[in-house]
Amino acid sequence: MHDDNRSHGHTSRAQIAELLDERRVEVANAIVARMRQCDEVCVSPLIVRTLVHALSQSIAESLPDVVVHWSRMVSHAHPAPIVLAMVETACEVAEELAHAEHADMATIVVFLEIVKSRAATQSLDDVVSSGADEPALQTAIQSLLAMLRARDDATCNHSRATGEWGGRIARRMGLAPGVCERIVKAGILHDIGKIRVPDAILFKPSALEADEWEIMKRHAQSGADILSEIPALAEYAPIVGTHHERFDGRGYPFGLFGEEISLESRVVSVADSFHAMVSDRPYRRALTYGEAIAALTDGRGRQWDAEITDIMIALAAEERNTSADAGLMAISTSFFGDPARISLPGSLRAI
Repeated sequence: MHDDNRSHGHTSRAQIAELLDERRVEVANAIVARMRQCDEVCVSPLIVRTLVHALSQSIAESLPDVVVHWSRMVSHAHPAPIVLAMVETACEVAEELAHAEHADMATIVVFLEIVKSRAATQSLDDVVSSGADEPALQTAIQSLLAMLRARDDATCNHSRATGEWGGRIARRMGLAPGVCERIVKAGILHDIGKIRVPDAILFKPSALEADEWEIMKRHAQSGADILSEIPALAEYAPIVGTHHERFDGRGYPFGLFGEEISLESRVVSVADSFHAMVSDRPYRRALTYGEAIAALTDGRGRQWDAEITDIMIALAAEERNTSADAGLMAISTSFFGDPARISLPGSLRAI
């Protein structure tokens, strides 16, 4: 399918895709309302927005499998019939938009039918081949990480590393296994809200302006909002939503003070901050372990819980002394089942 086959004066397929993405919120709200009215099904507007983006990309690139991949990633949040209903409704809305914009309807309609057929076939294949071995919780986490990786590979890797460091801190503190696991998973999920941060801000190679910084700071609450809509992950929403609170009460979004901040969130905050420091970012080089340890020492009791910070300092010193490149390659990735290499940017900006 090529745009140059369209009749003169028709809106191109690429233009329809661009319109869909530009009107993502409006289109997503229409899909949610239509499903609620026709099928009495309540779906997450946040998830539907990601569908609209996937569909626009699919149309622009003539790749039905973009939507198929999306449907597999969100299978943790809704049953297969609901996911298919979302895809079908999104295709209907896209077709109506194309009609209103005088697009080449024959090309658009045929392509959208292919999208729906592929999604339905893949859903059936997944049901047949799936087993009960993989826990729903881990599936949900991996799906969200896949969505984050599609947006920004570095943030995804940083999230994994934050979970690993958080787990090491928690175990060194002697916390109960259940608490340790909660910290690991919350650490992995802590930056999921960055899915909603505009590219111009997320990837800006220089200091953020005041208004841009206010948008960046919303990612903590955005992450909590996203997780609260997924039953398997809702318990991590409060931790994610407060991982940028400061021990001295000068953090965000709520300005919590001291032990008003949950223990889990205080651990994630230290782990997040340390790994951010020792990672490259577009606007600065990575700090050495020695520099990061100095920064942690300076901020203990003010930005971070002093006891937790001291443990992070001890772990960092041990890592520096036993690893020539001060990397995380020796840390087990058994939780994820893959040996993904961790060499990624971090950010002091989000601390």
